Amino acid sequence: MMKILVASVVSLTMLFFPLTTQAIHNKETKQSHDKIFLSKHIDDAGVRMAIHQGLDQPVDRTFYDNKNDIKVHFESLLTDDKETKLLLTFQSKKTNLKNYYVDNFEGDTKINLFVGNEQKKFLRCVGWGSRYYDSKENKVAKALSFESLKKYAGQEIRLEIENLTVYDNNKARKVKTIWPLDLKLDKSAMLKREFREINKEFNFEKETYKIKKVEFSPLETRVVVTGSDTKLHMDENGSKYRVMSKLEHKWLNSREVNKKYGYFVDNKKSGVFLKSAGEKVDPIFNKGEVEDTDDEYIMIFAPVKDRQDCILEVGYDIKIPLIN
Repeated sequence: MMKILVASVVSLTMLFFPLTTQAIHNKETKQSHDKIFLSKHIDDAGVRMAIHQGLDQPVDRTFYDNKNDIKVHFESLLTDDKETKLLLTFQSKKTNLKNYYVDNFEGDTKINLFVGNEQKKFLRCVGWGSRYYDSKENKVAKALSFESLKKYAGQEIRLEIENLTVYDNNKARKVKTIWPLDLKLDKSAMLKREFREINKEFNFEKETYKIKKVEFSPLETRVVVTGSDTKLHMDENGSKYRVMSKLEHKWLNSREVNKKYGYFVDNKKSGVFLKSAGEKVDPIFNKGEVEDTDDEYIMIFAPVKDRQDCILEVGYDIKIPLIN
């Protein structure tokens, strides 16, 4: 995409409201976050399930970006060993936000982490995240996805969302800004991830695949595979590139795009699914390009209800129990 830099000086007026009291945060506790994150407008079933269970850490802080006339509300945060989800909304009375994106995947947004006065790192994205625009309220809800903050549990940290991207008329331009968030990561809000070695082989469309491991989290379920067509290729200049495997094509086969709801599953099409406790577990398509090592392919699904009763279904005929 073409990127046009906006060379204007950004002046920000910060207005922070006090952090809400940490209540006992479970299913019965009243949530402080926007109800949109509990709806299918957010196309990440893992986020919806986790906040339904009260597993997110409330943040409830507001920042006003004076330069762009945008009111930002940081809702809550979830993190485990592999990923952090920061739930936020932003709204404006003057600026049309329809095409404004917090895009740390292929846009201009960077997520910077500070501990004390020291900038620790730029936080890499984990998938595209989930976004919904409400035209009546001119408000965007975003489940921003980036690498884990679990190692900073119990510490005071500062996150800075740097820059927005406007996608309009097949062009992209950068909006310079800084949205800061100071908070203390609650140790009790750190989610646990279970890693299970599998090492089971199966054949699909004349290719051989091996399920290496499964990762269970309240945010997602990851199935990590290698196969005869999952390895990186190399061109004549020595640059590596990836070609979609047949299994990846099958995983994407049931994906549909809806302007209102983002990615969703077309149940009339075959694909790759999990089944747990007798119920189908849908893929999380906004994480479709999460990568691991050079020869591994990761399929990501919603969290499962029963980790001991979990089956990978490829098409209509292949069923592999995900137990040792």
